[in-house]
Formats: sequence, C-alpha cells, structure tokens
Amino acid sequence: MDRLIKISDGAVEAGVIPGLGGMVALFRIVGKPNAFKADPKLWGASPQTRSKFGPNYAWEAYNGHIVWLGPQSEWWAHQTASAKMRREKAAWPPDPYINHGSYEVTERSGTGLVMRGPQSKFSGVRLIKSLRIKGGKAIFKVRAENVREEPVSWDLWLNTRVDGYARCYAPAPSMKRVRIDGPPPSGVDDRSVFSCGGGYVATEPRKPSKGKSRRWAKAFIQASKGAMAAFTAGQALIVRFKRHPPALIHPEQALVEFYNVTTRNKADALTELEYHAPYVALAPGEFMEAEQQWELYPFKAKPSHEECVEFLRETV
Repeated sequence: MDRLIKISDGAVEAGVIPGLGGMVALFRIVGKPNAFKADPKLWGASPQTRSKFGPNYAWEAYNGHIVWLGPQSEWWAHQTASAKMRREKAAWPPDPYINHGSYEVTERSGTGLVMRGPQSKFSGVRLIKSLRIKGGKAIFKVRAENVREEPVSWDLWLNTRVDGYARCYAPAPSMKRVRIDGPPPSGVDDRSVFSCGGGYVATEPRKPSKGKSRRWAKAFIQASKGAMAAFTAGQALIVRFKRHPPALIHPEQALVEFYNVTTRNKADALTELEYHAPYVALAPGEFMEAEQQWELYPFKAKPSHEECVEFLRETV
C-alpha cells in the first residue's frame, strides 16, 4: 500500500509519508523524475511501532528529506535505555522517534500539510513539520518542542538526500572555509573529493579506486550564503535558508555539510545536503524552529561544472 501524500501547485509536486518519520520522499517539477534520492518500493512500508523503539533498532535508509538533531555525538548521551551508548556517546543510529516514528497529519490541503511527531524519550523533543507549495516553490518548516521537565540543548539538522553522482554546490570563497573528515589515505576506503572554484565548494563524485569497495567523506562548510544546490534528474535543486554566524552553530557541526559516499554499486551512491540551525538550550515547554525554501529549475541531464557555476551565479 502506497501511503504517500502528494501536494502540488501544478508546477512542482512533493510527496510526504507521515508514517515513516514524516519524511518528504518526493520533490520534482511536474512530469520530471524525483530530485530526491528515495526508493518508491519502500514507500508502502508499515510504520514501526513505538513499542519496538530502542537504542539498537533496525535502521532503514528511506532517504528523501529528513530531520535530525545535532550534534551527532549527543544523540544517545541523554537517555537511560542504554548505559553503554550513553557512556560511549554513540553516533548511530538516529533517534527512532524522530526518524522513523509515525507522524499525525493535523492539517491538510492540496498544496500543503502539517504533521505532529511522537514525543521522544531519547532526545526529549517532539517535532512538528509543515510543507507548503506556492508559486513553484516549497516551504519546509520544522519546530522542535522540549517535552521533558528539564532543559534540553540541540540544533535542528535538515538533511536532503540526493543521488551520490549529482553535482552539489555550496557558496564559499575558498577551501579555507572547509574542513573535511574522511578515511586516511592508507585506509581500507577511499576519500571522497571536494573542490572549490568560482565561489563555490563542489562535490567531485568518483567511483572507488581499484581494490577499494567504498569512497566517502564529509565536508563541513562555512558557507558565505544560506544556500546549497544539486543538479540531478534533469533539474537544478536550490535549497535556501537563513545564514547564521559560526558562533551560533555547535562547534562539532557547520552551517552546511556535504556527506558523499559511493560504492561499486552505483545505486548506493548518496550525497547528503545538510543544514544546521543554531544550537539552542530549551527550557521545558520551549521550542525552536528552522525553515528552508526549495526551488526547482529545468536543467540539462549531465551539466558541466562551468554550466552549474554560471547558473548559480545568476540564481543564488
């Protein structure tokens, strides 16, 4: 059973699955392929019951657009279900209430909806997500509410997943604004490649080299504007958001982060376009919010780097 809820203004179309963490599984120009990386075969999956949620639940990569909390090192530091994960500050998996919980649709129309997530006993928050389409653009908003009786501190981490071989960009004048984490040169995996030119940091997707099975790395980018882009599926996807001073971002994170991974199987290739809102301490009952605007433009299927940068200079 397909539980995808579609909304559209006739120019662009989005699809949301409330039962799978309120993920946005589909975003495209009407008649074009999906600009997000997401497998339609998984869209009918049954919601995972909260009674089965535990620290080591069965993670499933539904992809699409998802929301996490940051920093990642704190994901399991504020719960009592697993002393080992708390002690080790486990960085995986994400909070199942936030990531895989069933969200209740509280408002719905042909061009938008609002969803209310479950309370997380691991992170101490509840997420409320909204998505509305107007004038060929989508506005995504998320609110995190502190549902505990003591303060919690988090940032909102918005993660847009696209094909790992898409050309992806973030505005930055040089690689001095970028920190890259990945496997060492002598490791069992290759490191993904990032470059900078024309005012943009870009992914340089490549297959693993001979004798290696995986290539991956993450770029932490002090972006000069609140925007990032991906050229994929014959479309240019522009994601806009507020640019925050570095001092407001948790020191383990960055305003923009690109995680790229490729394997011998081209279908596994993934790039995450990640945005971090400010790190905030919430008193009981308080909330914080983050917002993005998504835009899509028709574009050639296999653009050159120069064509992408020229378009971004005119558009971003």
